[in-house]
Amino acid sequence: MESLIIRVSKGGRSQPVFHRAEKFPFRIGRAFDNDLIIADETVSAHHIEIHAVDDSFKVLSKADENGTWIDKQRLADDQQELHDLNVPTSINIGRTHLDLHASHSPVEPTLIIARSSRLSELASTIWLALGLTLIYMLLTFYYSYQQFSLNNDWTEILVNRLLFFAIPIAIATVMSFVSRMFLHSWRYLLQLSIASFGCLVYLITEELNSVISYFFTSQGIADFLILIFSGIFFAWLLAWQIRAISTTSIRRAAFVGVGVAWIVLGIRTIQDIVDIPDFSTQPTMHNLVQRYDVRLSPSEGTVSEFVLTVGEALQAGLTQELEKDKS
Repeated sequence: MESLIIRVSKGGRSQPVFHRAEKFPFRIGRAFDNDLIIADETVSAHHIEIHAVDDSFKVLSKADENGTWIDKQRLADDQQELHDLNVPTSINIGRTHLDLHASHSPVEPTLIIARSSRLSELASTIWLALGLTLIYMLLTFYYSYQQFSLNNDWTEILVNRLLFFAIPIAIATVMSFVSRMFLHSWRYLLQLSIASFGCLVYLITEELNSVISYFFTSQGIADFLILIFSGIFFAWLLAWQIRAISTTSIRRAAFVGVGVAWIVLGIRTIQDIVDIPDFSTQPTMHNLVQRYDVRLSPSEGTVSEFVLTVGEALQAGLTQELEKDKS
């Protein structure tokens, strides 16, 4: 008959103790003549006996006080009746919890120690994670309210921004699953802090672009400075993220972070240069006019032509939309 592994634990966070039962019947209780002595005053002196019958295990409850529970079902206090044990299973005697496993039962994957720093430990706190997420949500709503408050009520703006609110939560959830696969640990709070911090910085840089362009009177300089900052920041953030979900070395994480961040930023920069907004396709695209600072135009004629062109495009787009609604 194979041996039986018994995991003994109590309430709270006490360290569990493991015992191997090889000779049967195996007696458990507070008395010193038991095979497994339980230091719990709510356990009877001779509480239960585990028997090996043929190729299965059975339990005999001998408790007269607090009884014996198997999977939340109390056994009858009959010292002659043997009850079947379907291993693995759990037995509660008093305040003590027993988990029974066969000796060949599989164990949980080994928890891999992640390379963490003080910054990662700080980012893993619940207050910082929730605080960064809340700040991101508030700024997202604030910038949207500034942009759309003339045409929409604040409740409608809030509803329309719900998808953006969920972006850091979705990223943190996905990265937590990746961390569980490689490190056997979720580390969700750390992932939420990193995702919220990245989204927050991205949001701020988008708003700073127009301010920098006005200060230097050049959109090109603003785009260049934002590109350099974003390349450095998001490469560092991505390297931090890689280190948080794997055991990759610092050098390799930095190499991957720089490569991925600059490739993505390069594609986006090329797309912004090539993709000229067509105001006639959708009237609501008049918001894109905010990207252009007409004060930087070389002459009043150029400004007038720009405004006239945009006005004609918006009028054409509005006419098309009205015709679609009628049809």
